[in-house]
Amino acid sequence: MAHDHTDPEKSAMSSDDDAAQHRAARRRRLDSVFGDDLPELTSDESDEHHTGHSKDWFEAQRPPHHG
Repeated sequence: MAHDHTDPEKSAMSSDDDAAQHRAARRRRLDSVFGDDLPELTSDESDEHHTGHSKDWFEAQRPPHHG
């Protein structure tokens, strides 16, 4: 009786390849709908310092009913 001896490294590489192909296909679908103007890295994922408004500004803008 022959036993199927699968190489764990090949299986891992295959699953990595499958995942990469899945991500590429998903990206192509998104690009076909929204165009390719979407950034690869969003601002909240980057290490850049956010220079937006301060916490005080946000608290001053909060509506009274959100007390």
